[in-house]
Amino acid sequence: MNKLFIIGMLFALNACTSESKNSLGIASNPNPKPYVLLISLDGFRWDYVDKYQPTFLSQFAKESAHLTSLRPTFPTKTFPNHLSIVTGSYPENHGIVSNRFYARDLNKTYSIRDSEAVTNPDFYLRKPLWIIAEEQNMRTANYFWPSSEAAIAGIYPSHFKKYDHNASHQERIDGVLNWYQLPSSERPQLITTYFHDIDSAGHGFGQDSPELIAAINRVDSTIREMVEKVRTLDFEVNIIIVSDHGMADYPAKNYEYLPNWLNDEYKVLATNPITLIYDEGKSTRTLAQTVAQLNQQAKHYKCYQYQDIPAKFNASKSSRIGDIACLTDNDWSIGFTGKTSKGNHGWSQFDTTDMDGIFYAQGPAFKKAYQLDTAENINIMPLIADILGLEITTPIDGKLAIMKPLLK
Repeated sequence: MNKLFIIGMLFALNACTSESKNSLGIASNPNPKPYVLLISLDGFRWDYVDKYQPTFLSQFAKESAHLTSLRPTFPTKTFPNHLSIVTGSYPENHGIVSNRFYARDLNKTYSIRDSEAVTNPDFYLRKPLWIIAEEQNMRTANYFWPSSEAAIAGIYPSHFKKYDHNASHQERIDGVLNWYQLPSSERPQLITTYFHDIDSAGHGFGQDSPELIAAINRVDSTIREMVEKVRTLDFEVNIIIVSDHGMADYPAKNYEYLPNWLNDEYKVLATNPITLIYDEGKSTRTLAQTVAQLNQQAKHYKCYQYQDIPAKFNASKSSRIGDIACLTDNDWSIGFTGKTSKGNHGWSQFDTTDMDGIFYAQGPAFKKAYQLDTAENINIMPLIADILGLEITTPIDGKLAIMKPLLK
């Protein structure tokens, strides 16, 4: 047989058995689907890894593409910041301006403890990442991420769990792994999950408490098991670990009472350490007079009509934040009852790093052991969209360029 013919046949056979190539002759990705697992550790302050040295997270952070710290949006509360992470928007634009607020445009009050409100899509003004993905025929799944139970823009994630505060860590691990073990055509490319333990311990017992340290170590063990199991899959997953905000202790004596007349004349939602005040037409004072009177007697807080909230907070566009908003000094609380907790968050992210959270990422899209300076959490959404190859079809405030240096 002609030697040239034999060589030609061998090349043809090799072409049939090797990875496929596109029209430009470039080898296609053997794993064309990108995957992202986004894990939120509520209340995990930026310095907890160094301070408490949880075994797995310490090593994960060291080997990851990470930020010095993750700056939350204002107010530094749980629901506003979880929405900022997945919408790439400030709370004044995505609509969830606090854990509890009044929306005059809907004539309804939103509270994270009110399932009817949390599942009402009308409160949410911008699309989370999973909705954008679903609109582009990409499957998603959420295990307790705040707002994931609402049919925003009329769309649910492909899979989601109704929030159960008592769900075990093992249930969450198994749930995530079960989704990853679905057939490729049904498998979610974006999965989010959430753990509350560290935030709860920080509120209830404060910094350096045995309870907080135990919660950190318990979550550390869970994340280790989840990540190790994900790494046994026959496809690679980009694993991103974030937190919504930090935590700070404050002494019970650092409490300033608001005047009782305020509660009589206005609708007041005290969501320490920020108080939201809504005009219901019962006061004989103008809003300007009310602000002036409050500020005249205030020692450790300052009140603003919402349009006058300092620009750095990106909170002056929406009256959902209150016709008047009162912001306290760091480590202080205001209200009517005198009740406090050991730890809290919600203070200005610009006046203390105690409000900062974490961003650690490992996977095929990310550089290894690479640190970037502090960045706002609104920049996470365009980063994940870029990894997943999604077109951002809704207005956002975040910018891909800020965190893109973390990518390979």
